[in-house]
Amino acid sequence: MQIAPAQKQEVDFLEATLGEFEKSVARESRKGVKELRKRLDGWAAKVAVIGQVKAGKSTFMNALLKQDNLLPSDVNPWTSVVTNLRINIKSDPEFGAKFEFFSEKDWDEIIEGNTKLRNLAEKHLPGFDSNLLKEQVEEMRDQARERLGDSYTALLGTDHTYDFLSPELLQAYVCAGRPIGEATGQLGSGRYSAITKTANVYMRMPEYQVPVIITDTPGVNDPFLVRDEYTCRNLDKSDLFIVVLSAHQALTSVDISLIRLLAAQDSKDVLVFINRIDELDEYTDEVPEIIKDVKTRLSTALPDMDLSIIAGSAFMAEMALSTKNSAQEIRDSLDNTELEAYLLDEYGEVPEDQFDRLMLGSGLNKVKKNLSDAIDRGVGCDALAQIHDATRAEVSGTLFATKQERYLVQGQAEKLARNVGDTIAELEKEIKDSNGLQTKLDDQIDALDTSLEKLMSKFWSKLEKDMNNAVSGFVEGQYESISEKLMRYDVAGSKDKFLRVDVQNLLRELESLVSRSFDKSRAGIDTAMFNCSAACKDAVQTKLASHSFDVPLGNLPCQEFASTLTLSKTTLEIPIVSERSWAFWRGRKVNKKKTLDVLEKIAIADLRPVIEKILRAYGAAQSERAQAGVERIRVVTRAVDVTVAGQNQRLQRFKRQLRNASGSTDGMNEVVNRLQSQLEVLERRLQKLSVISSKLSETPIAAAA
Repeated sequence: MQIAPAQKQEVDFLEATLGEFEKSVARESRKGVKELRKRLDGWAAKVAVIGQVKAGKSTFMNALLKQDNLLPSDVNPWTSVVTNLRINIKSDPEFGAKFEFFSEKDWDEIIEGNTKLRNLAEKHLPGFDSNLLKEQVEEMRDQARERLGDSYTALLGTDHTYDFLSPELLQAYVCAGRPIGEATGQLGSGRYSAITKTANVYMRMPEYQVPVIITDTPGVNDPFLVRDEYTCRNLDKSDLFIVVLSAHQALTSVDISLIRLLAAQDSKDVLVFINRIDELDEYTDEVPEIIKDVKTRLSTALPDMDLSIIAGSAFMAEMALSTKNSAQEIRDSLDNTELEAYLLDEYGEVPEDQFDRLMLGSGLNKVKKNLSDAIDRGVGCDALAQIHDATRAEVSGTLFATKQERYLVQGQAEKLARNVGDTIAELEKEIKDSNGLQTKLDDQIDALDTSLEKLMSKFWSKLEKDMNNAVSGFVEGQYESISEKLMRYDVAGSKDKFLRVDVQNLLRELESLVSRSFDKSRAGIDTAMFNCSAACKDAVQTKLASHSFDVPLGNLPCQEFASTLTLSKTTLEIPIVSERSWAFWRGRKVNKKKTLDVLEKIAIADLRPVIEKILRAYGAAQSERAQAGVERIRVVTRAVDVTVAGQNQRLQRFKRQLRNASGSTDGMNEVVNRLQSQLEVLERRLQKLSVISSKLSETPIAAAA
């Protein structure tokens, strides 16, 4: 199956167009073309595969990639590192891997977050075990030190790069690993995983028609929660989410929360894959019921979302693809009357070949079809559309500069027939006017930069204030219900040491605040950019009245903003404070006031890191959109720079030619002929650029498909 053939057409079109463009322009105009080519070469459709531990995610990934046990799936939890499988990326090595390690700064950020909470707990909760708050980080660091010995410190902040790839290699860097002393092999299972921040695996797969990055994330209920931020950052950058569920427990509250957060990013696609149906007793009858239940529960939680839900067995596909000697026996056991009945009910056919039966039953063919459609028509189109419009802007600027050059050369030839002295004087005036135009355009863009910085800072600061107020308001709103709970705890003599507070409603409020703020911020950014673009256009038309051009400001990145960073916090665990008393035989008595005080302090401290992460992502999205727009507008200044530089060179050359002509008729005729030759070259260039511009003005191929 070919994945994303329509996007391939657009990529091929842009590559061919940039090639034609580069051949059609003068050397001084090729910098913009090279930048566009670099962007295109670095583009990839981004897919994130996520799911709870034991959903069979690693088996699913192996089957999707047609790899035999590349991501080992026999240990739980196995994947503990965000792994980017980079397929057909032109700028990457064809094969191999690169593993990036945490730096000292990364560790400090993790520990600092825990230190704040630990200090609060120790201050307000006598006898509180502070080790509970730092146990995970310390365990990871201790494990890393024990595994790596003296090399631990030297490795932090560095990376390891390989020109080969094997399951054993990945085990050393991305797997949670076995206890110390049980590792096998030269590298050792999980040897580097405790300090590995990101793993990049390079592959070439002809089935994928365009570059694709498939991100394999740690399970969302993986105990290594210190990686949540890195996981969520990757999810925010993804175009398509594949959520892998287990048929044994098809939809949990964690899954619903996860899918809701992913679906909040309206322009992105979410595909739900219900895995491990082969382990059901009678999956022909059970699968339709499971799908119906999942659809019902998701439609209740997400009434406005139309999600693709596919059931299957990644294990069937893995066995169909396996070359192991034992695989045939397993294939035969899977290829039974139950599979035949399921294929007839679900697909209306039973293929003759065993391989085809198992692949059809696995659901992987349907997953790939949905994946292909999503890349061809989904949010992945937006990134290519941005490059498409940026190319349009660059071509438009070059076309303008070329027309202006033709106009001036033609003017030289006409003026030369009248008076040489007047011709030089007029050229010098035109250059002076053009230099003034450069200054005016630079001032316009400097003013835009200042305006955007103030505007983004204003919205960022207001959002920070609103989110902090939302947290404070939420805590105040919990006082009454928590007081009642504490009273019941006191009366019942509960031995529970913690009070759990559900913060999902707060998270929804934070998401709503972020979404509304970004919409307003985006509108302000866009207005400022459109005003600057119009002012630049007017300035060009005033000084260079012969021609003008428009800079397309559509298809800029970050049309909306919705972050998955809130995923890491769904409940707050508040220690219950007891009264101090020597009368231990009376039992524990809850100190309600101190417990409520602790709720406020710990809630604010615990949620502050979440808010800071969201604000960082929010600010990055603001900046990405603004920078992309400003870069489009700078096409105007680059076009004028090329025009002015050309005018200066032409004037100096023209003066030399006139001096060499020495007023003779033959000499003057030679100057005129040279000008005529220049006009012919410029005419041919204009024809080529006009054709390119016309092609780019049409709807991008992938968007039209």
